[in-house]
Amino acid sequence: MKGYSDLADLPEDERIRIIGERAEAGNTVAVVLEDDDDKVARYIEKITTRFSKVRHISTSTGIVPGTVTVNVGPLTND
Repeated sequence: MKGYSDLADLPEDERIRIIGERAEAGNTVAVVLEDDDDKVARYIEKITTRFSKVRHISTSTGIVPGTVTVNVGPLTND
C-alpha cells in the first residue's frame, strides 16, 4: 500500500475529495500545507463539511520550514 501521494498538481477540490475519501475509509491522513492560516482553515472546513464522518485531529509545525501538517481522520466514539 502506498503511503504517500503528491496531489499538488490537482485542483484543490480534487485534493479535498481524495483526502476526505481516505479519511472516511478509516485512515488518518496527514496533509502538508503552506503555513497560511486562511488556507489551513479553508482545507479543514472543506474536509470536515464535505465528509461528515471525518474530523480534524491536529495541526502542527510542518516537515519543512514554512509548512504545517494537518491531520484528519475518521470520527471516533472516544
